[in-house]
Order: sequence, then structure tokens, then C-alpha cells
Amino acid sequence: MAIPADRIYSLEGKGLKLTTAEDIAPYLEELRNVENLEELRLNGNTIGAEAAQALASVLKTKSTLKIATLHDIFTSRLKDEVKQSVIAICGVLVDFPNLIELNLSDNAFGPLGAEAMSEFLSKHTGLQVLKLNNNGLGIHG
Repeated sequence: MAIPADRIYSLEGKGLKLTTAEDIAPYLEELRNVENLEELRLNGNTIGAEAAQALASVLKTKSTLKIATLHDIFTSRLKDEVKQSVIAICGVLVDFPNLIELNLSDNAFGPLGAEAMSEFLSKHTGLQVLKLNNNGLGIHG
């Protein structure tokens, strides 16, 4: 069953560099206005730790989310910054009972990113689809 367009928020492929809370603020205002959000598409942008924290604060109010498409959102970010971002975002998503799909592919976050996701992966039992392609997880991920 397709998700209605008014329940999708997308910044897909815009090439935005969202480093600070101020950078992401106008988009978070748009996101706040989406009632009963079911799908979030942020792929193709780059999100820093401070912006990810701000995003997580708004996402806390969007527990109807079913699909989070977050692939290719950490381009040009340092590993520690990526880890902080993954912890912030996954820390909110873990409490979303309707979340069935999470795509974090193409983020090259390596073992640090996998470690940052560990609590989410151990606690979120309703997830049906998890995409983690091309993240440099190696044997430690």
C-alpha cells in the first residue's frame, strides 16, 4: 500500500550541506508541519552532528514514521561526527513502534557507525527491512 504524499517529507537529492542547527532549521519547520509522517527521505544531503541533534529533537514528535531513507547523508563528515549523528537519530527511532524500514546505505560509517547503531538494533524488534550497503563495516561491523 502506497504512502499518501501528504505523509511523506523529502529533501531527496538536493545536495544540501546541513552542518548546524541553524542550517537545518527551515527544513525542520517544514517537517514539523507534516502531520502523521510515515516516510522521511533525506538521502543525497550531508548532515552534521549538530544538525542531526536538531533533527532528532523534531523526529521525537513523529512516532508514526514507517520508512526512514537516510542513505548517503554523511558525505564529507568525520567519523566521530558521524557516530554522534547516528546515535542521535537511532536513539529516537528506537522508540518508533511503526518503523519497518531503515536505509542507512552509502554512509561509509565503518565500525564506529555500527557501534552507534547497536542499541537500536538490539531493541527495535519491529524493523522488517534494514539496508546497510556500502558502509565499510568490515569484520568489526
